[in-house]
Amino acid sequence: MDKYIIERRARIRLAWFKRFKEIGNIRRVCVEFGISRKTFYKWWPRYAKEGLSGLKDRSKRPKSHPKAVPKEIAHLIIKLRHKTRYGPRRLGFYLKRDYGTTLSVYGIYRVLVRAGEIKPRKTRPRKKPVYYHMDYPGQRVQVDVKYMPKIKLKDRPELYQEYQYSAIDDCTRLRLVWVYQELCSASSVDFAQRMLEFFPFPLEEVQTDHGTEFTYIFMPWVKKPHPFDEFLKGMGIRHKLIPIATPKQNGKVERSHRTDDEELYNQRGFRKPAKRRKELSRFLDFYNKRRPHSALGWMTPLEKLWSFPHYQGATLSLKSVTHV
Repeated sequence: MDKYIIERRARIRLAWFKRFKEIGNIRRVCVEFGISRKTFYKWWPRYAKEGLSGLKDRSKRPKSHPKAVPKEIAHLIIKLRHKTRYGPRRLGFYLKRDYGTTLSVYGIYRVLVRAGEIKPRKTRPRKKPVYYHMDYPGQRVQVDVKYMPKIKLKDRPELYQEYQYSAIDDCTRLRLVWVYQELCSASSVDFAQRMLEFFPFPLEEVQTDHGTEFTYIFMPWVKKPHPFDEFLKGMGIRHKLIPIATPKQNGKVERSHRTDDEELYNQRGFRKPAKRRKELSRFLDFYNKRRPHSALGWMTPLEKLWSFPHYQGATLSLKSVTHV
């Protein structure tokens, strides 16, 4: 509160007691100044004991916070935040699983806000999204391409560009990624072959956008079938195209690309493609086997796969992420 306002209120209260000393009648003082006897008796002892300073507004902040997060827990939350860059909900899961500490999502959020790790958000009502998932592994696999961050190489005047093909099973969130130097139909067919080798279950449907690496639908002058379409058809797999300009229909693979940025690419400044591919391979192994997913009830994709009787104990065959 402004210092001038505090002083002004104190002097207004001082006027009550000056008037009281003049007339010696509390009732008349209360009527003249429009205050209650309770208010008068609240401030009179303070004035009698401390004078004018006793008439100033005092902080209503509690002297103790019995429900405050202990300092050691707050330090642990901030340490995990620095290490992982995870949000309150995921941090809460790790606190409970790895440290045996249960704390509400809002409590973790307040710790991060006070530490300046995240900015407070203005709450506003919004429509709760409706989530869906396939019923069993392989029912649908979403495929998309991510333009990887460009790298400046010493022996090249132009920036070096690589392309990350990603496939994620709609049911289990099991994921395959592979890096290519070219974005073309040949890369798409090669990736489709790797999908069949990687996923430990048969694929019924592959869903993609309308990129020319997947379909010729926007190239009517091309009179032959697309190699990617032809390969999937030959393997008895349906190829489904999402509606135009609706990337949210491929939301699971799009969200996985955001995870790549948040937990891998934005955390490190890669200068060598080989080093980046090596780290991507490690991250993919972590993503499938050790990273819990809130959408799966905090199971890992591999644990979700094992929850189906036919795939208990199944393993993944991916060894490394290379490039073609």
